[in-house]
Amino acid sequence: MALIELEVDDAYEGIIEFLATALPSLPLTRIRRLVAHGHATVGGRRVDHRCVPQPGQAVAFEVPDTPIVRYEPARLDFDVLYEDAHVLAINKPAGVGVIPAPGTLDATLINGLLWHVQRESPWPCRRVFVIHRLDRDTTGVLLVGKDLPAARHLSAAFEQRRVAKQYLALVRGEVGEEEGEMDMPIAAASRGKMRLRRREGRPAKSHYRVRERFRGFTLVEVRPLTGRQHQVRLHLAGIGHPLAVDPLYGGAAALFLSEIKPGYRRKEDRPEPPLMPRLSLHASRLELVLADETPLVVEAPLPADFERLLRALRKYAARWR
Repeated sequence: MALIELEVDDAYEGIIEFLATALPSLPLTRIRRLVAHGHATVGGRRVDHRCVPQPGQAVAFEVPDTPIVRYEPARLDFDVLYEDAHVLAINKPAGVGVIPAPGTLDATLINGLLWHVQRESPWPCRRVFVIHRLDRDTTGVLLVGKDLPAARHLSAAFEQRRVAKQYLALVRGEVGEEEGEMDMPIAAASRGKMRLRRREGRPAKSHYRVRERFRGFTLVEVRPLTGRQHQVRLHLAGIGHPLAVDPLYGGAAALFLSEIKPGYRRKEDRPEPPLMPRLSLHASRLELVLADETPLVVEAPLPADFERLLRALRKYAARWR
């Protein structure tokens, strides 16, 4: 366990809100669990969720091997898909992590979110609460809370599977069935990698439907019914159709036009640029009910690189050719 020492810098509704604000890389559910198990002290005394820390008080928090990261606002380009005073949904760009990768100090999505809510939002606030995550090279809908009540509601909705998520994935091979269910438990492996393990794994289910077919590739729509780490990537690999680009789980490190276009001629004086240099996965849609019982549906358009890849496939690898 690592001990993180903090000082209360402002007025907060309670210890949970303070810790979630000070440590946005920690999921809200994990903070609640650690506080419930006596891992938080204020002024040297152990406290529970009812504690309201006062400005200037010293807080100590025990967490399992979590690096201390201080987040400062930093400008980052992303499209806002939905926003009100309590909730923010964005179209996450590729190449940026929600939190820093271990051992790095790279700018993250949290830095950009803080810049937006503090300096650009029509409904400004001081903090954001990360509810769920997308992999560094996955694009699409990402939802965050802007205050603790909203974060609690969103977190509970994800935990209780009241959030409908949809992904678009380009996979290798031609998927046989038009649709199907993938029911394969998932367990942690090493160095951030997960694995399919029927006996010791946690239950994980996803539904897929074919959206478009190409020679050697298939565009599928995937709806995860549970929320395990790397679930969509693992499940698709588990049925023999890994993402077209996913070096961790059986795909290639990149996708090149020479794999798609018949008779493609490489230029000898320069390396071929990749058509798709990242995961061929996009979080396209998210649906839930907000705390005020308003239904919310957020859709993220495909990014330019994914659109370019599909245009190439339709031109050079259409099934009728």
